[in-house]
Amino acid sequence: MTIAATTSNGAKARPALWRRFWNSPWPVLGCEISAAGVSAARWSWNTASFEAAAWKPLPAGALEASPLRENIREPEPVREALGAALAAIGISSGPDSCRHPADAVLVIPDQAARLFVFSLDTFPKRDSDALSLVQFRLKKSVPFDIESAAVSYQAARRGNQWEVTAVAAPQPVVRQYEALLESFGLRPRCVVLSTVATLGLVPGAQESRAAASPASAELPGVLVAKYSPPWFTTAILQGGQVRLFRTVGLPPGPATGPATGPEGSLAAETVLEALYPSMVFFQDNFGGKLERAWLCGLGDTRPLVAELLGRQLPVDAVPLSANGTLGAAAPDPLRRELYFSALLGVVQEHSRAGV
Repeated sequence: MTIAATTSNGAKARPALWRRFWNSPWPVLGCEISAAGVSAARWSWNTASFEAAAWKPLPAGALEASPLRENIREPEPVREALGAALAAIGISSGPDSCRHPADAVLVIPDQAARLFVFSLDTFPKRDSDALSLVQFRLKKSVPFDIESAAVSYQAARRGNQWEVTAVAAPQPVVRQYEALLESFGLRPRCVVLSTVATLGLVPGAQESRAAASPASAELPGVLVAKYSPPWFTTAILQGGQVRLFRTVGLPPGPATGPATGPEGSLAAETVLEALYPSMVFFQDNFGGKLERAWLCGLGDTRPLVAELLGRQLPVDAVPLSANGTLGAAAPDPLRRELYFSALLGVVQEHSRAGV
C-alpha cells in the first residue's frame, strides 16, 4: 500500500506516494524524525542502495508525537541532531542552502497523525468533491478540526465498493516537522508516516495488489508490527490493501512474567497483548487468515515473539528487513531495523514501482 501521510494546505495527495510530483525527479535524500532520534540518508535510484546514512539520538522528552499539540517540545536539541545527521552524510547548511533547496522525503511518527480505512458505495471523480467527502467521513473521528487539517487519501475500487485509506493531521503539527528541514535548506516533497513507509519492505505487496479481485476477503492477510519507542503500530494488509492500522503506546522498560525480553525492551507478552485485538478484528471482519507476520524494531525480543506467534496461531513470523540495499552505509542489523526501516522502505518501494 502506498499513500503519502499528509499534504500541505489540506490539498489532496497524488494517488501514490511514489509517483513523480510535478514531473521532476524524485528526491535522493530522506530524513526520519522520531522520539528516539533523527535518521538521514542519501541513496541512488539506479542501485536502490543507500550511499550514506546516519542516526543521531534525541534526549528524552525532546519530541513527543501527538496530533493534539506541537510535537517538537525542545527545538534546539532536535535541530542539533538533524544538523549532525545531515553533516554526517555530506549535507551542510551553508549560506546558499536555503536559496537552492534540495528535495527530500520526510518521515514522521505514526502518532503524529491519524490513519483510517473505510469503504464507500460511490466515490466522486472530481478531486474537490472527493476531498470534501473524505473530510466529512473523518469529521467525527479525529480530535482536531478536519477542515483545516492536512488530508491525504487513496481510493481503489474493489467489486461494488470503494476502499479508501485516508490520513489526517493538523497543519501546525506537519509544519513543525517541515520547517525543521526547511531551516537546513531542504524542501519536503512528501511527508509519510513511519510504518506506512516501512510497508515498502513487505515483499510481494505490489503483486498482491495487482492480483486482488472483488473476492479479496478470501485472500490471506499479512501483518506488519513495527516498534518505534514508545509507539507500537500494527498494520494488516490483504490483497495489498490496508485493512487495519493501529498505534498504541508501549514504553520500554523492565519486563516481568515468563515471556520477557531483555532489560529496557518490550516483553514478548506485552507485544502479543498489543497484537491480538488487531488480529481478532481482522479475522472477524474480513474472513481471511493471517499467513505471515513481519516484525520490525523489536530487537532481541523478536525471536521469542516469533516463536509464540508460530506456536499459538500459527503464523509464520519473520523479520522485516532490507538486506542488500544499504550499499557502503551498512550499520549493524539492529540499528538498521530500528532507525532506517522507513527510509529503506521508501527506496525499495520506489525502486519496485520503477517511477
